[in-house]
Amino acid sequence: MNKEIINILTLSKGRMKAEAEQVFKISKLKITQESERSLIGSIKGYPNIRVLYMNATEIIEALGKGIGDIGISGKDLWRESEQSIQSNIALAKEYSWGKSDLVVAVDNMWLDCVNPTDLEDISYEFYQKKKRLMRCATKFKNLAHGWFNSKGITQYELITSLGATEGANKLGTADLIVDLSSTGETLKQNNLKVIDTILSSSACLFYSKKSIKKKGVKKILKLLSKN
Repeated sequence: MNKEIINILTLSKGRMKAEAEQVFKISKLKITQESERSLIGSIKGYPNIRVLYMNATEIIEALGKGIGDIGISGKDLWRESEQSIQSNIALAKEYSWGKSDLVVAVDNMWLDCVNPTDLEDISYEFYQKKKRLMRCATKFKNLAHGWFNSKGITQYELITSLGATEGANKLGTADLIVDLSSTGETLKQNNLKVIDTILSSSACLFYSKKSIKKKGVKKILKLLSKN
């Protein structure tokens, strides 16, 4: 009788790909591919394991829908995902790499804005004086929306950022931003200052809750958690 296939999802590109590959090496799980561009791999000694290469967002989606069993992705993307996806995924391990903070940042010229309470006052000024809602550019609409609501800020509009979010204020498309920052240098270059941190993120090992009873999944999770 054939064993159930375990699908492990790992990063196909980006700055965290090399770090993810190192996790497998340290765990003595050697991935082999037909070619460097192949999106499917296998692990020597584990004939029932298939490695699938995806981007970080796809990994979260696939785990949430039960397509994958185990995956490495960012905590920020997990928390940003829809509740129907997020609730089907469990976090097994937070790694010490891929670290960044999801921050709320405003222009340095906003001298009177140093915390969320100040931003609430400014949002009303926008509505009363400029006759429009304060605009926030972000790629993390769910997390941003949750943050604004938690701070009691209601007079705002979220603008979807498709490019470099930190440049939105200079372009005039937004008044403030919610974006990831690892060193803060890019924010400084764009004359932005942080007034709050929504989430501290890092690369994480996740698994589909539906897959935890599948034979071999716990063993692989344990190996990949040693790093």
